[in-house]
Amino acid sequence: MMCGFLNHAAEEAARAPKQDDNGTSTEHVADEADKANLIHIDSKGSAKNASELVAPVAAAPQSKSKPISSADVLKLSVLDVHCAPAHLRGGSNKRRFIFRWWPRNPDGSSLSLVGPSPAGKMAGNWLPIWGATLYDFYHIRPMPGNQHAETQTSGSRAAAAVRDVGELGCATGELEWADEEDEPVVVEPSDIGIEIERAEAAEAGSVSGKSMPPTAQTVIGCAAAADEHSDSVFRRSKYPAPWPLIPFTSEETPTIHQKLELHLLPQKLFVHDPWKLLFVNGSESQTEPEANGDEEKEEGIEEPKHKEPKKRQDAGAKWTAKKDIVRVYNLQLSKANAAFLKSGGMRAEPAKLPSVTIEAKDDGSGSGITPEIVAQVVTAPGPHVVPEGHLYISPAHKIGVGNHSVVYEAEWELPRPALVPSEFCMECLMKDVAEKMQGRHMRGEFPYETCHGASQSSAYRAGEIPKMDPSVAASICWSEQFIPAMTVLLPHPEEDHEPEQYVTRPSKFIRTRHYEGPKVELDLDVKWQITASGKSCAHLTAPAQELHTAKVRVAAKLSLEHDRHLGREAEQYQSFPQHLSEHWSGYNILPPLQNPVPLSAVVPQFYGYYVPATQTESSGTKVPYLSPIMLLENCGNPVDPETLDEDDMEECSSLIHRLHEAGYAHNSIAARNIVVQPGPLSELPEKRGRDGTKSFRLIDFGRTERMESSRERRGEERETQILFHSGPSKR
Repeated sequence: MMCGFLNHAAEEAARAPKQDDNGTSTEHVADEADKANLIHIDSKGSAKNASELVAPVAAAPQSKSKPISSADVLKLSVLDVHCAPAHLRGGSNKRRFIFRWWPRNPDGSSLSLVGPSPAGKMAGNWLPIWGATLYDFYHIRPMPGNQHAETQTSGSRAAAAVRDVGELGCATGELEWADEEDEPVVVEPSDIGIEIERAEAAEAGSVSGKSMPPTAQTVIGCAAAADEHSDSVFRRSKYPAPWPLIPFTSEETPTIHQKLELHLLPQKLFVHDPWKLLFVNGSESQTEPEANGDEEKEEGIEEPKHKEPKKRQDAGAKWTAKKDIVRVYNLQLSKANAAFLKSGGMRAEPAKLPSVTIEAKDDGSGSGITPEIVAQVVTAPGPHVVPEGHLYISPAHKIGVGNHSVVYEAEWELPRPALVPSEFCMECLMKDVAEKMQGRHMRGEFPYETCHGASQSSAYRAGEIPKMDPSVAASICWSEQFIPAMTVLLPHPEEDHEPEQYVTRPSKFIRTRHYEGPKVELDLDVKWQITASGKSCAHLTAPAQELHTAKVRVAAKLSLEHDRHLGREAEQYQSFPQHLSEHWSGYNILPPLQNPVPLSAVVPQFYGYYVPATQTESSGTKVPYLSPIMLLENCGNPVDPETLDEDDMEECSSLIHRLHEAGYAHNSIAARNIVVQPGPLSELPEKRGRDGTKSFRLIDFGRTERMESSRERRGEERETQILFHSGPSKR
């Protein structure tokens, strides 16, 4: 039972504004001002107030900025800052190009815009020309007296350059716009936990016929999978009906796009392979082994020899019509990653939540206010490693075939905490706060208690709200900041019309709470909870089914015998810098391209390289070839350059150029090695591709090497320009 002070604190915590790291809090209030202090950027201006927003097709008339009311702002159209103005596109479907000019003082100093200086805003790839929107890129003349010399740059970089030389009066609108530009951030894919829970909810109420029969026969090869006598979460008795489902019978199983840290990759992988696809031979059709009428021999070591290549006759067979042959694989990391994982680098520090501040409050009695409680929540560290996972492959879900490999869409089942975020209970937090606070009271450890001369025995009275002595300085104040709306004036395509006004940001108030006075800091070991596993507190609503695992779809890449491409590719994935697999906000300009390109990930997520346990364990018996397995994010289908528009082709080209910037030569430039799917991946699947947005990715790094010379780069740039008709010749 909480004392009165903590009851009050719990109520206040539920209503408290969001806290920042300095103990202050902020809240946003809708703008209700009659007049908004708007920032205007005119399409044209005088030499004193130059701000040429766009390169107009016809001269726009002069128009002075006038304050407008908030009501009028709401009537304005919202400007699409990720697409060039329609009247500048000349009837083409080109959406991304530079259309703004940075005004210069004709007598101004020369600017140095070559190399890393001056520094503008940069994404994680550290390329120098980054902009949050298309309106953050400019043509600029570094030497204002030379009308024939121009270059492209970003607003933040141009602003830094002109400030370095003291040129502040010619581009006031551009400088103000640059100062308001958003910072680059990583854009995460949609939450796979939400997608998994939606899929499970749909399956829970689905028709029968998808559940794996209890009598399904399983042939275990090489080692034993989880059985009913183990503690594995994959034991059949752990599944509620209708689970476990027959593999590939659910169309709801989501594709994972999130990064998984090394410690979340299962150390052991049980591969369910009824069609014996792991015995990869030289035929793209994946031939059947010669039948001998005795499937039970799968428990042994020797495998039947293959016939001459022929098309599979059982590719369309149901999963339950085949015996489930299970092979055991071990995770094989690069030396660097294995050493990092072994050293405990992933689990050195317990996870921490941002501080939860319970507000102090003046109760109006004149006796002061209660002290602030800053509760730093320290969560218990999760499992050091994921011991096992299961993979299911079928010939009906073949994605593609190459000269060295075969790729399948596979179902990947992991312990639930690896994929579904745990929950955090505020009520459990408050209970823990109450216990810690009562202990502090009994020990007389609060800063305000010494002001009363309180002894250890009298410092705490259950049910009382302790007060600070009025002489103890403590106060709460609020500050308000008005963020004005931002509008822009774009020139009308017809000369006799006024410029058109658009809003790019609504106005708002930000109220910030400041507390000055003693603070009580608590470290709380409050656990994350997994409701679907049945391990949750009474405050959280548990689902009807208690599921201990979760299933997603991935790409499983297999290799021919004696072919080393797959192993080399796995090493490359583990050597790539992190930014190559991250999605970033904004755009880059990177030569030889001259237009902004989005910063989606360059390469798929890597989910582990697995080798057969029989090939990593010593044995005197000859072991037949089983392919290693590399698990990757499934990023779609190969592109057809003839169906892509100009922006898409530039984006595809940029993937190769960004790989070059990271120091790698791909060595296999081809349309089949760039794949596409609906985007953006930050949206839930049903919302992707609605406006034609695509997500591209570069794949197949079996030949990729560290770039040794500029000749390699120039050669691949020429190949890329030929493939995608891109390069300096484009707008």
